[in-house]
Amino acid sequence: MKNTLLLIFVWGSLFAENRYIDEVFDSVTKTEDVIYGNAPDLPFIFLFEWNTYDVDLDMDIYEPAGDTLDNRPVIIFLHTGAFFSGHNELDDMVALSTTAAKRGYVAVSLNYRLGLNILSSYSGERAVYRGIQDGSAAIRFLKEYSHEFRIDPENIFMWGSSAGSFIALHLAFSQNDERPESTYGNWQDPDLGCIDCEGNPFDHSGKPKAIISCWGAIGDLDWIDPEDAVPTLMFHGSIDPVVPINSGFPLMDIALPMVYGSNLIYEKLQSLELSSELQVEEGELHEYWGTVNGNWFGGPTEFWEGILEQSFSFLYQQLDSDSDCGIVGDVNGDNLINVLDLVDFTQCILNHTCSECHDINYDGNVNIMDIILVVNSILEE
Repeated sequence: MKNTLLLIFVWGSLFAENRYIDEVFDSVTKTEDVIYGNAPDLPFIFLFEWNTYDVDLDMDIYEPAGDTLDNRPVIIFLHTGAFFSGHNELDDMVALSTTAAKRGYVAVSLNYRLGLNILSSYSGERAVYRGIQDGSAAIRFLKEYSHEFRIDPENIFMWGSSAGSFIALHLAFSQNDERPESTYGNWQDPDLGCIDCEGNPFDHSGKPKAIISCWGAIGDLDWIDPEDAVPTLMFHGSIDPVVPINSGFPLMDIALPMVYGSNLIYEKLQSLELSSELQVEEGELHEYWGTVNGNWFGGPTEFWEGILEQSFSFLYQQLDSDSDCGIVGDVNGDNLINVLDLVDFTQCILNHTCSECHDINYDGNVNIMDIILVVNSILEE
């Protein structure tokens, strides 16, 4: 039996691909400028916070070409730009969205409202808050139209770079009763409203299921509470001068609010026993995967593939965390992964009685590819 398992393992190592981990699709389809809401925005160059006008909020949606599955997980990608520049077609966002769709996700590259006076702490807090509202609006929109987009409303993740990570972190860990005072406005500036109150009227939770933060920070560590059980993976360069890995002023601008970076966020999450991971690259700066403000200069660095591998592995674990199927590979439910699971596989295939719990690689089919993954799990024990 061991020899048989070894042969299957060798064959599987050469040919097996796992949806959501590997690029199992050759190409993607892209739907541009999907409107997910409408909200008051600031002119790019502005003097006053009350000087707003309504704009449509839009996203680009990337899907695996030829995919027949329904109920697919989603990753929302949020671009860099310090809340005064950037857009959803920056090089890194297109690359991330494309590779996510090739792995079987529905990838969303989001535009969110910009407008920031870099000499005003008040303006800085309001700019971040608008982004949080737009992130919530996007999630609520996707949940409202989950059938039309063939997505799983219970598996919507966020992945941000720099300013985009600010949005993901704040949306995951802040509540309406923790709003900065600046967001309520004053005698001339409008109250920005609650987190879920702008963009669209859809009544759903705007929280992501899990987040990935690349070189991000949060405005107050006390916003992270024990009930904020949003699994978090963070990447940060140890000498990042733009967003501090510990605490300090973003862009080294003392006029902006102080923020708390990945090191301190991780310490707080660990102290509360909340699911979290941190990858620190010693001696690296901001956007160390190879971009400057989202644009490639010479292409990705050697860190790009490692970030992708770690991130997609992290998200794959979140897909399994709420499953009624239990441990991945334990198809007979005895809390062990062994030869009996292979027997169960064989019987269900022959008898046409396999359930979704047998679909280990989430490709919509139960076949030899799933058996190979179970064999790999057995041999890894």
